[in-house]
Amino acid sequence: MATKTMRLALAAAFALQLAAFTPAVAADDAVNILQYALAHPTDNARLPTLPALGDSVPGSVKLEQPKGSRAFAYFYYAGQPVIVDMKTRSIVRIGGG
Repeated sequence: MATKTMRLALAAAFALQLAAFTPAVAADDAVNILQYALAHPTDNARLPTLPALGDSVPGSVKLEQPKGSRAFAYFYYAGQPVIVDMKTRSIVRIGGG
């Protein structure tokens, strides 16, 4: 019985460590995309409203995706990079500062 409890505790601890690690990797990827976007600006996209965090990006907006990046892409709006989560096409960061 103690062995089963210990296994469950170890599995729970591992799951917590994995969950804590995963967002950090995503944040690092977003920072790398931001750095790339700042070094490789594009023409400004046209949107019907100002972009805001969490907004879904219309399919008509062309997203730039650096080679090797699958999680994030970007476009420019009003001279600023806008970082997009490719899984949801939602805006996760606006601007470079």
